[in-house]
Amino acid sequence: MSAHAWLSDMARRLREVRRQRRARAELQAMTDLELRDLGLGRSDLPSVLGGRFEDGFRAQAKRLH
Repeated sequence: MSAHAWLSDMARRLREVRRQRRARAELQAMTDLELRDLGLGRSDLPSVLGGRFEDGFRAQAKRLH
């Protein structure tokens, strides 16, 4: 891997970490009512932040149909 590719990859990873931190802070700062308006509860936050919430939501929707 070239130095340029390595630096580009590191910059991309840092941007992603910052994005995840902002998302976590924004969701944790919301009130329970605001989360409920989004169809979420506090217990859903780890799944949402980990990128697993949508998968579970789709599986649940399939079971209902």
